Amino acid sequence: MGINPIEYQPWTGERVGYSARVFAITETIFRERLKSKGILALLIIGTILAHMFTLMMGIMIPHEALESEMMRSYLKSELFLLFTIFLASLVCAGLVSEDLGSNSFVLYFSRPLKTESYIIGKMAGAIGIMGLYCFLPPLLIGIVMVGTQTGSDYLGSLAVLGITMVAAALITVLFVPMGMMISSFTKRRTYAAVGIFMMFFSMTLIGGIFSTFDANWQLASPINSLFYTFDLLFGASIPENINGWGIGIIMACLLIIPMIVVYIRVNFKAVGK
Repeated sequence: MGINPIEYQPWTGERVGYSARVFAITETIFRERLKSKGILALLIIGTILAHMFTLMMGIMIPHEALESEMMRSYLKSELFLLFTIFLASLVCAGLVSEDLGSNSFVLYFSRPLKTESYIIGKMAGAIGIMGLYCFLPPLLIGIVMVGTQTGSDYLGSLAVLGITMVAAALITVLFVPMGMMISSFTKRRTYAAVGIFMMFFSMTLIGGIFSTFDANWQLASPINSLFYTFDLLFGASIPENINGWGIGIIMACLLIIPMIVVYIRVNFKAVGK
């Protein structure tokens, strides 16, 4: 019986670009989260309870224009924010913890993948899911309100719609960095989900306690900081004893500091530490 030599067959396909690897991470996160029954239930129930009433009101009640006060009140709904935090807890819980538990960093970084690209891919997938609840419904409601208005001031309505999009984008992104940071400290997805929710709850509790000494302690709560940001965006006044610059600093810290921590944690794991 003869032996047939194994001959090298050159690969004729096209090499996958670097951006395609990042997109693959994003697509995987987005697809897997949409398969989760818990996340789907939150999306459906939250949309019905927090968005449908405002949408129906915009269709049925006559209005001359899209008013900033109406959209500000809608975005500051506590029910809207509560479902947002629950959703962020479930969506972000496994972003890093699942890879820590399964030692998947070896697979991710066996190819020339940078730490920041790993983080961007994970974040983009989570933000995509958050946008289904936090960005698309406010945008749809704003468009419906403009389309059904009885007045002729469409430029003013479009300006309010633009502000609404900025505010909706902010709430879509704001809770993801903190959630991803908590996820990077544990190998258990369940622990991460509880930790994310408790982190926001604890910050709100601390802010409420110390605000009796200084009103600016209210800004320790991400929810309060977000609400004051909405007030500024829509041209409403904020309390005189609240530092406007402090709002911007806190919001920047909520977005930047957690990502620095995530980068350090992931980078150490990527090099095997």
